Amino acid sequence: MTAQSMQTVTIDVEQELLKTIIQNLEQNNLDIDQAKKLAQNFLSLLPLQDQKDLLEKLYKLSKEHNQTNGLYLKYAKPYEENERQKKLTLMSEHIKNGQIEHALAIAKGDAPNGS
Repeated sequence: MTAQSMQTVTIDVEQELLKTIIQNLEQNNLDIDQAKKLAQNFLSLLPLQDQKDLLEKLYKLSKEHNQTNGLYLKYAKPYEENERQKKLTLMSEHIKNGQIEHALAIAKGDAPNGS
């Protein structure tokens, strides 16, 4: 992911977090101090390096503030699907080349994606 696209994703996450905070304030699921703490905790996670870093930080935030679970899941699902597709493609290439053991290692998670 390029620096520009990561900046765009960061802005999107910030906007969605703001919406989440506002909704939770309106529903009395957060008070002002909790909302400030949530925002401060998010800001302390910046800058985001890449998509994996984003997910790790959103996961950590969701464990501290359960109101952000949906935000984490929104970004985790496409990332995990992309990783799954990469593994399937790599396994398929290994199988076509007769490297069944390599394909099995990837399936088991014993080999890095680039093997």
